Amino acid sequence: MRVFAGIGALAILAGCAGDNVLPGARPLSPDGVRHLAQSYSPDGKRIAYWSPVTEGQQLWVANADLSAPVKLPVTNVGFSAVAVWSPDGSRLAAASSQFGVADVVVVPTTGGEAQRVTTGPGVEVPLVWYPDGDRLAYFASAGGGTFSSFVVSVRTGVSTSLVPGEKRPFIGMPSPDGSQLAYFVGDGPKTTIWVADSAGGNPRQLTTEGFEEFSQGSTGWSPDGKEILYESRRTGTTDLWVVPIAGGAARQLTRDVRNDKDAAWSPDGKWVAFRSDRGRQTDVWVVPASGGEERRVTDSADEEQAPLAWRPGANELTFTTVTLAAGVWALDLASGAERKLTPDSIRTVWFNLSPDGKQVSYVVERGGGVQDLAVVPLVGGQARTLVSGGGTVLFRVWGPLWSPDGSKIVFSSDRGGTQDIWVVDAAGGAPRQLTNWQGFEYSPVWSGDGTAVYFQADRDTKLGDVWKVAASGGEPVRVTNDGTVGGGVIARAGVTDLIGAVLNRAAGQFSVARIRPDGRMNVVWNRTNASAMSISPSGDSVAAHVEQPNGKLQMMILPAAGGAGRTILGPDELGFGNGGWSSDGESMLFGTNLNGAYDLFILTLADGTKRRLTTTPESEEGAEFTPDAKAVVFRRSTTVQRLNAADLTRLLRAPAK
Repeated sequence: MRVFAGIGALAILAGCAGDNVLPGARPLSPDGVRHLAQSYSPDGKRIAYWSPVTEGQQLWVANADLSAPVKLPVTNVGFSAVAVWSPDGSRLAAASSQFGVADVVVVPTTGGEAQRVTTGPGVEVPLVWYPDGDRLAYFASAGGGTFSSFVVSVRTGVSTSLVPGEKRPFIGMPSPDGSQLAYFVGDGPKTTIWVADSAGGNPRQLTTEGFEEFSQGSTGWSPDGKEILYESRRTGTTDLWVVPIAGGAARQLTRDVRNDKDAAWSPDGKWVAFRSDRGRQTDVWVVPASGGEERRVTDSADEEQAPLAWRPGANELTFTTVTLAAGVWALDLASGAERKLTPDSIRTVWFNLSPDGKQVSYVVERGGGVQDLAVVPLVGGQARTLVSGGGTVLFRVWGPLWSPDGSKIVFSSDRGGTQDIWVVDAAGGAPRQLTNWQGFEYSPVWSGDGTAVYFQADRDTKLGDVWKVAASGGEPVRVTNDGTVGGGVIARAGVTDLIGAVLNRAAGQFSVARIRPDGRMNVVWNRTNASAMSISPSGDSVAAHVEQPNGKLQMMILPAAGGAGRTILGPDELGFGNGGWSSDGESMLFGTNLNGAYDLFILTLADGTKRRLTTTPESEEGAEFTPDAKAVVFRRSTTVQRLNAADLTRLLRAPAK
């Protein structure tokens, strides 16, 4: 079950779609200011949004044109989930890390003290208010190793299950009038849409294909409460569908061969806005809710991102856009000299240094869901494309990693229709498919000896389990059995055990566990929420971001056998993966957030001294030591993220072609 599907500058080009001129989008965000995860007040006069600060994201409220901003006392270091307006527009519910890793807080929109309304040890995120202005539906990690939805009274702080009889993981939303509930249920790789009465009783299944869920940031409900809008992958890619609550056949709104997703109803219920990968770039489109012609809103190489937010009382749509320039660089530690390893003409989204330090693999982002996997010598020279995402089949490449002997690269990809595990010889040749299941297989890592690949899958589980497949191919075998492993696993060459993020079955918080080859788990850390980042070269220690008593996440070194750890970095300092350790285990690379961009540092673990490596306005990320620790390879990026508004009046009034 995919729980988090996890949010630039835009110059919309005036162009033609038939006789329809594309609407011009005006930038709302000033130059150099990043706004994201926006939401409008019920009257459409104000807007809430998050903006990056040194330690995560800060919540703001402003007029709809972003004038007169008010800083609210709410921050979040983990993610910027959309803040939810109360029915009267006087309060906002938001996920905050002020008290824990993520709790629901309610804050007056004019400023004032934030009220903590959930106190769970895990993650809680608000979804939607009830019409009474007191009850609030929210999503949470829960005991039993699952995720669920709850309703809390803001006045009393008492929480109850949104659908008391539902034992499977689910995310649910009340209807606009609060008389019904809609929710999608995860049952292994299958997800289906259900409805129930306001108390969660009399559940009724609306969809049966097993590929359906709500769009990111959407309640699914039409404004009149008569229909549910959802995404379905029944064709292999994502399309938009609508199903009547009263019963009857679902109708398909989009049919393109690329992904259509992140849909949002217009306030009058007549239109649906969505993002699409069609045209080999990501753009915003609209389609009549009753079905019909799909109309393009944007035509730009910049990437439009969710959420799409309609402004109440106006034919106006807002969205964020991102322009990202990123390349892979090498830095000589003795001289400080830098070399760019990838050309300026491409954008990279991932890299990994080969075990011998002679080659760098990287992923080229070409837009519209198309990515390539390439390799370049560290000393410079001609790059080679190992896996091309273009041609007749367009696809993405996620998380490629070199085998311990450097002969192969494993990755996950949707090139086969769903996300599966693939491997390719580093010397070249056709990639080979290692898994081919209906659900999602992701986060592949090599076993310590390189003979097998571990990966995660949502097959027949609540959250995810670890599986293993021989590097030469064959039938995968299950390693873990309780469905609590989420967020990826970490392996290291020469180390037998894995390290994984595990949802604590008793408390619902994220813990770090050591996973044996036979599936047995031993606790590394379960005192507070934690997320493992890397394993030391010796295998006896784990670096993890751990929730501190003040709610902040900080990097700690934890004994792999369990026990007390020690804090090594501050809350604004970010650790990296296995490559961030020097081969002797004595030093570690990390990034520090300085005015919205990360610079690279080296930490000497014995005495805690820190040495700064970069001083640029760009962000340096994902750094890795070369095996001899004489150089560092890293990704340097510049991100421009901006909130934009498009007036759709003319587009929506134009006659259908």
